[in-house]
Amino acid sequence: MSKGRVYQDPQFRYNDTYSGREVVQLTNYLGHSNHFYFTDPCWFNANRSMVFTSDRENQSNLFRYDLDDGKITQMTDLQGRGRPGGCVSLINNALYFWWKDRLVELNLDTLAERVICEMRGPMLARGRANPTADGKYICTMLMEEQPEDKPSISYSYSRFREYFHLKPLSQIARIEIATGKTEIIHEDHRYMGHVNTSPAVPDILTYCHEGPWNWIDQRIWGLNIQTGETWKIRPQEGDYSIGHEYWFADGEHIGYHGRPRDESGKHVFGHIKWDNTGWVEDLFPFHSTHFHSLDEKLIVGDGTAAFVFTSESAARPYIQLFKWDGERYVGPRILAYHRSTFNDQHAHPHPRFTPDGKAILYSSDLTAYSNMYLVEIGEFEDLPELT
Repeated sequence: MSKGRVYQDPQFRYNDTYSGREVVQLTNYLGHSNHFYFTDPCWFNANRSMVFTSDRENQSNLFRYDLDDGKITQMTDLQGRGRPGGCVSLINNALYFWWKDRLVELNLDTLAERVICEMRGPMLARGRANPTADGKYICTMLMEEQPEDKPSISYSYSRFREYFHLKPLSQIARIEIATGKTEIIHEDHRYMGHVNTSPAVPDILTYCHEGPWNWIDQRIWGLNIQTGETWKIRPQEGDYSIGHEYWFADGEHIGYHGRPRDESGKHVFGHIKWDNTGWVEDLFPFHSTHFHSLDEKLIVGDGTAAFVFTSESAARPYIQLFKWDGERYVGPRILAYHRSTFNDQHAHPHPRFTPDGKAILYSSDLTAYSNMYLVEIGEFEDLPELT
């Protein structure tokens, strides 16, 4: 196993039981494979290739997937525990990722690596390496190390509530890609995360106050990385918990979803410009764990885990579509039955549109190992309603 090795997982095509759409299983290896978190840029090569994470030969690494021929190329040769993720910068033709305490730049063509900087304790890199739209900086989250009094087993969200109560020192760092010069542009004694740079506005990013949603007064925040100015995005006064913010393709508008703090009543989906203008919000009849879209016209959600009953008393493990009719969102329509367990991040479907808006990429562990799946959308009205 080494950088540059080529794999050819056999693609498996089948028709979804509910929608009839053809679903393509892109990966098939005895280890977990998943696409990047739905907010993180992964596409390159004129949108015909993407970077993803896979466990192969007892090691997690980053790989390239070519849609045209299904070829999989190993991009890194990492050693040790951990599952890497990253963000693609098209303007730099590079992938940026953290591995242990090192921030690494990986050339997408040559696979040459360069260490930009290293982070030593007590502040640890706890976020993804988000490049700015102009390719000059990486913005990321650092968090004060929180030692445990006694050994404990680690699993997904195992210290989520603990971090909220500990209120660790958290910092948003701006790192110059050319030199590695690091500056702290915002800090606070609270659990923070989800640093997302705008794909179009170089000086603007969003971040969140992290923790159980119904415990947080205000989740979504904006930050100017040059001035340090920070502000609430979609002020959260009222009875709703709001989050899972992401940038529309225009890099100006931010999508999000929310639910009542007491878990009763209808959920909402909304979008707003980073300066809090152009706010649109609509009630949604069904819950989804994550949402994604390129704009306001068509939204994809991933419903619930296959075996977890929600406050609505039913599991709905479907890739779902909602369409804006000019006044409200209609749907959902079922695009595919994902049947994922949501057991850790690799098994979260995190559905995301392909850049051309014609298909949905998602991950699922319905075959025991998590794999990546691609399904074309086709005509919205031809899909069955989720009732």
